[in-house]
Amino acid sequence: MKFSRNVLLALALSGALTVTAACGDKNQNDNGGAAPAANGSTSAAASPTADARAELTSAFSKLSGVAVTYTTTTDTGAVASSKLTGSSDPAKKANSGTMTITAQGQQLNGEVIVAGTDLYLKLSLPIPGVDPKKWMYIDGTKTSLSKLGLGSPDDPANVKGLADTIVSAERTGTGTYKGTIDATKRNIPAAAAAAMLQQMGDAAKSVPFEATVNAEGYVTSLTVKMPGAGQVPPSTVTSTFADFGKPVTISKPAATETQPAPAALLAQFA
Repeated sequence: MKFSRNVLLALALSGALTVTAACGDKNQNDNGGAAPAANGSTSAAASPTADARAELTSAFSKLSGVAVTYTTTTDTGAVASSKLTGSSDPAKKANSGTMTITAQGQQLNGEVIVAGTDLYLKLSLPIPGVDPKKWMYIDGTKTSLSKLGLGSPDDPANVKGLADTIVSAERTGTGTYKGTIDATKRNIPAAAAAAMLQQMGDAAKSVPFEATVNAEGYVTSLTVKMPGAGQVPPSTVTSTFADFGKPVTISKPAATETQPAPAALLAQFA
């Protein structure tokens, strides 16, 4: 089974820019409704951009520094879809999750643990010389986590600096917001991902988003639609967050349960 590198990069990019949109990020072609607010309210009058921006900035600041559980789904039409469910502990710079990617009529399952600069990965994809029962170890000091489609362990939702990318924002109801961001202002280290942003053209500078914030001031949901890029069609990314501040246990696997990640795998994300 072989998954297209472009498909994996597309999923990684849309996922990163999605939660990155927690402060604003979604697609210009969005004609549908956003995820409903947790309390179902959508009737409040829109607020000025400045007020909405300040409220969203506060909400994402709280999210970036607290332990949380999250689920992110990415739908790239007939090309691919993915689901990532995990938990993070920013104080310990740790993150863990399980993922499922469906592409080209096939399914890839995986597990990931990030602890500081150490990354451990399991994939159902057959890889020559790799024991599927063991974790593949990747030294994060020798490669960028962003190139692997992963956020920093102390900011897995990739929300730091989002306020600076907001183009417009308004309150649409009690705890609900919508607006646009300029995705080109985000730092996308991976060369291929940056190239995809360029292919989006002006659409990348006005990416719509919708977000929900609970009574405690935490972001609980985010829906983003990224524009198409070259041969990669538009994608819809939906993220939810819960269990704010609750204890999270994330442990590294024992040395006997690990193996070095093959260079051929790392080369796919160079």
